[in-house]
Amino acid sequence: MKLDYVYTIYREKKMGFLFEDMRLTEAHFFYMKEDEPESRMGDICTAVVEKVVPAIDGIFLDGPDNIKMFMHLQDSAGKELILRRRGRRNGREIRTGDTVLVQVTADAQKNKQYEASFNLSLTGDSIIVNRTGQAGVSKKIRDEKRREELKNMMKEILQKEDPEGGYGVIVRTAADGHSDEEIQKETIHLLNKLKALIISAETSPEFKTLFRRSETVEDRLRRLSSGNIYEEMVFHTDLPIDEASVPGQFRFHRIRENESNPLVLFNIPVLLEKALDRKVFLKDGGYLYIDPTEAMTVIDVNSGKSIKGSSHEERALAENKIAAEEIARQLRLRNISGIILIDFISMKKTENEKELMNWLKQITASDPCQVHVVDMTRLGLVEMTRKKQDAPLKERLSHMQ
Repeated sequence: MKLDYVYTIYREKKMGFLFEDMRLTEAHFFYMKEDEPESRMGDICTAVVEKVVPAIDGIFLDGPDNIKMFMHLQDSAGKELILRRRGRRNGREIRTGDTVLVQVTADAQKNKQYEASFNLSLTGDSIIVNRTGQAGVSKKIRDEKRREELKNMMKEILQKEDPEGGYGVIVRTAADGHSDEEIQKETIHLLNKLKALIISAETSPEFKTLFRRSETVEDRLRRLSSGNIYEEMVFHTDLPIDEASVPGQFRFHRIRENESNPLVLFNIPVLLEKALDRKVFLKDGGYLYIDPTEAMTVIDVNSGKSIKGSSHEERALAENKIAAEEIARQLRLRNISGIILIDFISMKKTENEKELMNWLKQITASDPCQVHVVDMTRLGLVEMTRKKQDAPLKERLSHMQ
C-alpha cells in the first residue's frame, strides 16, 4: 500500500491529509499557536461541582471558560481527585461546591454537554499512562510472547515508579516498532508528567486548564511510520518544516513555488466536499447512504442494480465486501464514532454472512481508533462501535466556514 501525506494550509488552518493508494482516508487538524482549538478532548483542568444528581447517576461540573461538563457517578468510584472541599468537610463523597481535577473525554454536541472523567490519562507514541492501577497491552500486537514481555516490563516499571499502585499503563500497537529502551523511557516520562500535573493541581485555582492535548504533524507521522503497513511513504508539504524531523521511512517532497498548490494537486477541496455527502458511490456501481442520528449512525448498502438469479449469493457477497471496504474508509475519513448500524445486501447463506463479518473485522483492524464489530442481528443488520477520539469531520469543518 502506498501512503501520501499532504501537510498544508486549508481555510487558514494547518491540516494534514492521509491518502492510501491515492484515496483520501483521514483528515487531521493542527492548530496555529494563536488558535483556540474547537476540541477540548484530552484537556486536564480544575472544575467545581455544580450539583450531584444520584437519580440519573450524574455529576454536573463548571469548567474553564464557563463550559459545562457531565460525569457519571460510577466513574468517580475510587478515583476521586478532590482538591478542595467547600466548608469543613472530610471524606470521599463528592458534594456541591467541591473543586476537583478532571479530564475532558468528549466534546459538547448539540444538546449534550462536555463529558469528563477522574481517570486522567496521557498518550505518547507507544504508551498511554492512566490511573487504572493496571498494566495492559494492545490486542493488535499479535505476538503472544512479545505481548507478555511488554506486560511484564510495564509491571516492573509500575512497581518501581509507583509502589502505591495508583497508576496504570497501556502499551499501544505502535510500540511494536519501538525498542524496549524507547518504551521504558517514554513510560517513565509520562508517569512523571502525570504525577506532576496532579501535584500542581493542588495549588491551582478553579477553572484552570493544566494540560491541553496538542498533536504536531511530526507526532502523527511517527505513528503512521510505526504501523509498518505501507510499501511507500511520501510526505508532501509547502510549509516551513525541519526535514530532519520527518521520520526516515518517508520520502520528503518539498512542493516548490512553480508546482501546483497541494490542495489543487490532490483535489482536496472537492474530496472534502464529497466526504460530507449523504450518498457515497462504490466502484462496482453500488452506493451507500450514510445517515448520522442523535443515537447512532445508520449505513444502508444498495446494489444499484438487480442481482436476482442463481448467482445472487455470490454477487451479493462480493458487493457487500466492496461496501465494507468503503465503510471502513468512510468511518476514518468522517471520524464517525459511537454505535454504527449497517444494512448490507441480504444474503441467505450463513457461511456468506460469517465471511462478511470476518472481512469487516479484518479491514477495520488497521483503524487507529478502536472498532468493535459486535454481531449481525436476526434482521440482518450489522452492529458496530467505534471509539470516539475527536469531533466528526463535518463538525470540525463547519467551524472553519
